[in-house]
Amino acid sequence: MKDGNWISVEPNSQALIVNIGDLFQALSNGLYRSVKHRVVAAEKVERFSMAFFYGPSIDTVIESYATPPLYRKFTFGEYQEQTLKDLKEVGDKVGLSRFLL
Repeated sequence: MKDGNWISVEPNSQALIVNIGDLFQALSNGLYRSVKHRVVAAEKVERFSMAFFYGPSIDTVIESYATPPLYRKFTFGEYQEQTLKDLKEVGDKVGLSRFLL
C-alpha cells in the first residue's frame, strides 16, 4: 500500500518476493520497510504461496546501531504486548510508530 492505495507487484519468475516485518525495519533503522500487503488471487490460475514467520525469544532486545536511531530499544515481548493491545483497542496493528524516538 502506498499513499492509501494498493499497488500491484507483477510476477517475476526469476525473483522471490519477501515481505519484511516490523522487527527487520527497526533493526535496519528504516532502511528496509515493513509493508501492509494483501493478495488478490486470479480466479482461473492456480496460486501457491507459503507463509513463514520467525520470531526471537520474548526477551530478545531489538535495537538498531545506526546513528541516530529512529526507534527506541525494546524487547520482542514488549512489541508483542503492544501489538496485542492495539488489536484489542484499535482493531488493527499500529506497528513501529509506538517505538519511535
